Amino acid sequence: MDQRTDVDQWRVEFDADIEFSNGGALQVQGFRLDIPGSDIAEDDLGDLLVGHLGLLMVGRTVVKNKTLLREAHKGSRGVATAAAPRRPVDLTGTATVLRRGPVDRDRGRRDLHGLVDLPGVLVRLTGSRSTTVDRSALVPYEVAGHAVVLHTGGTGGTAGPRLTAAAATWLADQGAALVGTDGPALDPVEGLLTGRGVPTLGHLTGLDGLPPNGFRLHAVPTDDVGGVRAYATADGH
Repeated sequence: MDQRTDVDQWRVEFDADIEFSNGGALQVQGFRLDIPGSDIAEDDLGDLLVGHLGLLMVGRTVVKNKTLLREAHKGSRGVATAAAPRRPVDLTGTATVLRRGPVDRDRGRRDLHGLVDLPGVLVRLTGSRSTTVDRSALVPYEVAGHAVVLHTGGTGGTAGPRLTAAAATWLADQGAALVGTDGPALDPVEGLLTGRGVPTLGHLTGLDGLPPNGFRLHAVPTDDVGGVRAYATADGH
Protein backbone atom coordinates (compact mmCIF):
# COMPACT_ATOMS: atom_id res chain seq x y z
CA MET A 1 0.00 0.00 0.00
CA ASP A 2 1.14 3.53 -0.67
CA GLN A 3 2.14 4.95 2.71
CA ARG A 4 1.11 8.53 2.04
CA THR A 5 -2.12 10.20 2.94
CA ASP A 6 -4.70 10.90 0.25
CA VAL A 7 -3.63 14.56 0.02
CA ASP A 8 -0.08 13.42 -0.84
CA GLN A 9 -1.12 10.90 -3.50
CA TRP A 10 -0.98 11.72 -7.19
CA ARG A 11 -2.58 10.39 -10.33
CA VAL A 12 -2.08 11.40 -13.93
CA GLU A 13 -4.49 11.90 -16.83
CA PHE A 14 -3.17 11.46 -20.35
CA ASP A 15 -3.71 10.32 -23.93
CA ALA A 16 -1.62 7.55 -25.47
CA ASP A 17 -1.06 5.68 -28.72
CA ILE A 18 0.06 2.05 -28.40
CA GLU A 19 1.44 0.17 -31.40
CA PHE A 20 1.85 -3.62 -31.31
CA SER A 21 4.85 -5.39 -32.81
CA ASN A 22 2.61 -7.97 -34.51
CA GLY A 23 0.32 -5.36 -36.02
CA GLY A 24 -2.59 -3.31 -34.76
CA ALA A 25 -2.81 -0.36 -32.41
CA LEU A 26 -4.71 0.92 -29.39
CA GLN A 27 -5.54 4.50 -28.44
CA VAL A 28 -6.60 5.81 -25.02
CA GLN A 29 -7.94 9.27 -24.27
CA GLY A 30 -8.28 10.92 -20.88
CA PHE A 31 -6.92 7.78 -19.18
CA ARG A 32 -6.03 8.02 -15.48
CA LEU A 33 -3.48 6.05 -13.48
CA ASP A 34 -1.98 6.18 -9.99
CA ILE A 35 1.68 7.21 -9.93
CA PRO A 36 4.19 6.47 -7.14
CA GLY A 37 5.39 10.08 -6.74
CA SER A 38 4.30 13.60 -7.64
CA ASP A 39 5.45 13.32 -11.28
CA ILE A 40 6.44 10.68 -13.82
CA ALA A 41 8.36 10.75 -17.09
CA GLU A 42 6.46 9.98 -20.28
CA ASP A 43 8.49 6.81 -20.99
CA ASP A 44 7.86 5.51 -17.47
CA LEU A 45 4.18 6.38 -17.76
CA GLY A 46 4.00 4.40 -20.99
CA ASP A 47 5.52 1.40 -19.25
CA LEU A 48 3.08 1.81 -16.35
CA LEU A 49 0.12 1.88 -18.76
CA VAL A 50 1.27 -1.28 -20.55
CA GLY A 51 1.74 -3.08 -17.24
CA HIS A 52 -1.59 -1.88 -15.86
CA LEU A 53 -3.44 -3.17 -18.91
CA GLY A 54 -1.39 -6.38 -19.11
CA LEU A 55 -0.61 -5.87 -22.79
CA LEU A 56 1.74 -8.18 -24.70
CA MET A 57 3.89 -7.60 -27.79
CA VAL A 58 3.88 -3.81 -27.48
CA GLY A 59 6.21 -2.19 -29.99
CA ARG A 60 5.88 1.49 -29.08
CA THR A 61 3.91 3.68 -26.67
CA VAL A 62 3.58 7.44 -27.15
CA VAL A 63 2.15 9.45 -24.24
CA LYS A 64 0.58 12.87 -24.88
CA ASN A 65 -1.29 15.59 -22.98
CA LYS A 66 -0.13 14.55 -19.52
CA THR A 67 -1.88 16.29 -16.60
CA LEU A 68 -0.93 15.67 -12.97
CA LEU A 69 -3.77 15.31 -10.46
CA ARG A 70 -3.52 15.34 -6.66
CA GLU A 71 -6.12 12.76 -5.68
CA ALA A 72 -6.44 9.45 -3.85
CA HIS A 73 -5.07 6.33 -5.51
CA LYS A 74 -7.62 3.92 -6.96
CA GLY A 75 -5.40 0.82 -7.15
CA SER A 76 -3.60 0.93 -10.50
CA ARG A 77 -1.47 -2.15 -11.15
CA GLY A 78 2.29 -1.75 -11.10
CA VAL A 79 2.56 1.19 -8.67
CA ALA A 80 5.36 0.55 -6.18
CA THR A 81 4.27 -0.14 -2.61
CA ALA A 82 6.18 0.08 0.64
CA ALA A 83 5.93 -1.86 3.87
CA ALA A 84 5.00 0.03 7.02
CA PRO A 85 3.57 -0.67 10.47
CA ARG A 86 -0.13 -1.48 10.49
CA ARG A 87 -2.60 1.16 11.67
CA PRO A 88 -6.30 1.03 12.59
CA VAL A 89 -8.91 2.88 10.51
CA ASP A 90 -12.26 3.40 12.22
CA LEU A 91 -15.11 2.94 9.72
CA THR A 92 -18.00 3.19 12.16
CA GLY A 93 -20.43 6.09 11.92
CA THR A 94 -23.55 6.85 13.94
CA ALA A 95 -25.71 5.01 11.39
CA THR A 96 -23.37 2.17 10.33
CA VAL A 97 -25.44 -0.99 10.01
CA LEU A 98 -24.72 -4.68 9.41
CA ARG A 99 -27.11 -6.98 7.56
CA ARG A 100 -26.62 -10.76 7.48
CA GLY A 101 -28.40 -13.56 5.71
CA PRO A 102 -30.76 -16.35 6.82
CA VAL A 103 -27.86 -18.68 7.62
CA ASP A 104 -27.17 -16.59 10.73
CA ARG A 105 -30.44 -17.66 12.33
CA ASP A 106 -28.76 -20.98 13.08
CA ARG A 107 -25.45 -19.72 14.43
CA GLY A 108 -26.58 -16.53 16.21
CA ARG A 109 -26.61 -12.91 15.09
CA ARG A 110 -23.51 -12.01 17.11
CA ASP A 111 -21.35 -14.83 15.76
CA LEU A 112 -18.16 -13.44 14.15
CA HIS A 113 -17.90 -16.09 11.43
CA GLY A 114 -17.19 -14.41 8.08
CA LEU A 115 -17.01 -10.92 9.57
CA VAL A 116 -13.50 -10.41 10.95
CA ASP A 117 -9.99 -10.32 9.50
CA LEU A 118 -11.27 -10.27 5.93
CA PRO A 119 -8.86 -9.21 3.18
CA GLY A 120 -10.31 -6.04 1.70
CA VAL A 121 -10.45 -4.30 -1.66
CA LEU A 122 -11.60 -0.70 -2.05
CA VAL A 123 -13.54 0.29 -5.17
CA ARG A 124 -13.22 4.07 -5.41
CA LEU A 125 -16.21 5.52 -7.26
CA THR A 126 -15.87 9.11 -6.08
CA GLY A 127 -16.20 11.44 -9.04
CA SER A 128 -18.18 8.91 -11.07
CA ARG A 129 -20.80 10.46 -13.34
CA SER A 130 -22.93 7.34 -13.21
CA THR A 131 -25.69 6.71 -10.68
CA THR A 132 -25.14 2.95 -10.77
CA VAL A 133 -22.29 0.47 -10.35
CA ASP A 134 -22.55 -2.35 -12.87
CA ARG A 135 -20.45 -5.51 -13.02
CA SER A 136 -18.07 -3.97 -15.59
CA ALA A 137 -16.84 -1.57 -12.87
CA LEU A 138 -15.99 -4.51 -10.58
CA VAL A 139 -14.43 -7.03 -12.98
CA PRO A 140 -10.84 -5.66 -12.61
CA TYR A 141 -10.84 -6.38 -8.85
CA GLU A 142 -9.99 -9.56 -6.97
CA VAL A 143 -13.19 -10.08 -4.98
CA ALA A 144 -13.26 -13.79 -4.12
CA GLY A 145 -13.01 -14.16 -0.35
CA HIS A 146 -12.65 -10.39 0.05
CA ALA A 147 -14.61 -7.64 1.74
CA VAL A 148 -15.55 -5.39 -1.19
CA VAL A 149 -15.94 -1.79 -0.02
CA LEU A 150 -17.57 0.77 -2.33
CA HIS A 151 -16.28 4.31 -1.78
CA THR A 152 -19.04 6.25 -3.51
CA GLY A 153 -18.81 9.63 -1.79
CA GLY A 154 -22.28 9.14 -0.33
CA THR A 155 -22.68 10.64 3.13
CA GLY A 156 -25.60 10.96 5.52
CA GLY A 157 -28.75 10.84 3.44
CA THR A 158 -26.91 11.37 0.17
CA ALA A 159 -26.58 8.27 -1.98
CA GLY A 160 -23.63 7.74 -4.31
CA PRO A 161 -23.67 5.26 -7.19
CA ARG A 162 -25.62 2.09 -6.29
CA LEU A 163 -25.03 -1.52 -7.20
CA THR A 164 -27.16 -2.98 -9.96
CA ALA A 165 -28.73 -6.40 -9.55
CA ALA A 166 -26.31 -7.76 -12.17
CA ALA A 167 -23.32 -6.42 -10.20
CA ALA A 168 -24.62 -7.84 -6.90
CA THR A 169 -25.22 -11.23 -8.53
CA TRP A 170 -21.70 -11.16 -9.98
CA LEU A 171 -20.19 -10.40 -6.55
CA ALA A 172 -22.09 -13.30 -5.00
CA ASP A 173 -21.15 -15.62 -7.87
CA GLN A 174 -17.48 -14.66 -7.51
CA GLY A 175 -17.50 -15.46 -3.79
CA ALA A 176 -17.26 -11.99 -2.23
CA ALA A 177 -17.12 -12.41 1.56
CA LEU A 178 -18.84 -9.08 2.39
CA VAL A 179 -19.97 -5.94 0.58
CA GLY A 180 -19.89 -2.51 2.21
CA THR A 181 -20.61 1.08 1.20
CA ASP A 182 -20.44 4.60 2.57
CA GLY A 183 -23.91 5.24 1.13
CA PRO A 184 -27.15 4.90 3.09
CA ALA A 185 -27.56 1.23 2.22
CA LEU A 186 -27.20 -1.34 -0.52
CA ASP A 187 -30.88 -1.22 -1.42
CA PRO A 188 -32.39 -2.41 -3.69
CA VAL A 189 -29.92 -5.32 -3.92
CA GLU A 190 -29.22 -5.86 -0.21
CA GLY A 191 -31.66 -8.79 -0.01
CA LEU A 192 -30.09 -10.36 -3.07
CA LEU A 193 -26.67 -10.34 -1.38
CA THR A 194 -27.73 -11.43 2.10
CA GLY A 195 -29.96 -14.10 0.59
CA ARG A 196 -26.83 -15.54 -1.00
CA GLY A 197 -24.96 -15.44 2.33
CA VAL A 198 -23.02 -12.23 1.67
CA PRO A 199 -23.22 -9.82 4.65
CA THR A 200 -23.54 -6.10 3.90
CA LEU A 201 -22.40 -2.94 5.66
CA GLY A 202 -24.05 0.44 5.09
CA HIS A 203 -23.20 3.99 6.22
CA LEU A 204 -19.47 3.33 6.56
CA THR A 205 -17.26 6.33 7.28
CA GLY A 206 -13.54 7.09 6.99
CA LEU A 207 -13.05 5.43 3.60
CA ASP A 208 -10.64 8.21 2.59
CA GLY A 209 -8.24 6.59 5.05
CA LEU A 210 -8.23 3.21 3.31
CA PRO A 211 -5.69 2.17 0.68
CA PRO A 212 -7.02 0.51 -2.51
CA ASN A 213 -6.10 -2.96 -1.26
CA GLY A 214 -4.04 -4.82 1.31
CA PHE A 215 -6.18 -3.87 4.30
CA ARG A 216 -8.10 -6.22 6.61
CA LEU A 217 -11.70 -5.47 7.52
CA HIS A 218 -13.45 -6.34 10.80
CA ALA A 219 -17.20 -5.99 11.43
CA VAL A 220 -18.10 -6.87 15.02
CA PRO A 221 -21.86 -7.08 15.79
CA THR A 222 -22.87 -5.12 18.89
CA ASP A 223 -26.51 -6.21 19.12
CA ASP A 224 -29.11 -8.35 17.38
CA VAL A 225 -30.63 -5.64 15.16
CA GLY A 226 -27.75 -4.62 12.92
CA GLY A 227 -25.53 -2.63 15.28
CA VAL A 228 -21.84 -3.04 14.43
CA ARG A 229 -18.36 -1.76 15.13
CA ALA A 230 -16.53 -1.69 11.80
CA TYR A 231 -12.82 -0.99 11.42
CA ALA A 232 -9.88 -1.91 9.24
CA THR A 233 -6.17 -2.39 9.67
CA ALA A 234 -3.95 -1.02 6.93
CA ASP A 235 -0.34 -0.08 6.28
CA GLY A 236 0.64 2.99 8.28
CA HIS A 237 1.29 6.46 6.90
